[in-house]
Amino acid sequence: MKKKALKTVLVVTVLFFLFIQLYPVVWLFLASLKPSVELATKPFALPDAPTLQNYLDIFNEGNVFRYMWNSLKVTVISIILIVALSSTAGFALSKFRFRITKPIYAFFTFGIMIPVQITLIPLFCFYSQMGILNSSFTLILPQVGFALPLSVMMFVSFYSFVPNELIEAAVMDGCSTYGIFARIVFPLARNTVITIGSMYCILIWNDFIFANTFITDNKAKTVALGLRDYVGAFGNVNWGMTFAAIAITILPPMLVYFALNKYVTAGMTMGATKG
Repeated sequence: MKKKALKTVLVVTVLFFLFIQLYPVVWLFLASLKPSVELATKPFALPDAPTLQNYLDIFNEGNVFRYMWNSLKVTVISIILIVALSSTAGFALSKFRFRITKPIYAFFTFGIMIPVQITLIPLFCFYSQMGILNSSFTLILPQVGFALPLSVMMFVSFYSFVPNELIEAAVMDGCSTYGIFARIVFPLARNTVITIGSMYCILIWNDFIFANTFITDNKAKTVALGLRDYVGAFGNVNWGMTFAAIAITILPPMLVYFALNKYVTAGMTMGATKG
């Protein structure tokens, strides 16, 4: 009886937290189907007369798609660089033994403790002097730099569970270091690659702090920064178009997360135990 009651409490608790997570998303999509007048009078009620006018206005305006393209460009290039650099660095730190291996690894882990905010002014001054503000490079560089510490740690953790005998056998067969990494070790890290890629895909796509600091040109704005366009004079907001724009822009990271959730879970638990 006690076991059944405990199970009931657990199910109710899970459903409660699931409701908390899903309600804002469901409400957002419902609100995007309401006219602005209805949003002002009955914001939490179901739409009386659902309309796609907000989405049509977004399509006609066209800016949101340019912002999505800018975010996609920054996200894809950043993830490619993050995976390429952290996977190779993690392999070297895990399987090669040098005197400076531990200090280098400590240097990477130290980067986790550095707040993003303290780098904004130095980076802005550097970008300004180089004349590269309002470009995708200004967003890619800090995204890659701040992602490397955790990514390197995850790859080192995974590579430490790859048997050294496997690498020694490849060396005996005449495989080069680059061949060992490309043909044997890196393919085994698929779940870790997907975990890092999906995690930073969502973080980089939704980044606001770097975009707000380094981007002022409308042509270079990303999604998070571009949504401010719907705030008019004196703080007036076109809520219908705003909710429609948010609904469109959150779809890509949601699809990535749900499509790769199984691999993310496996990648986060990989190496937790050694069988």
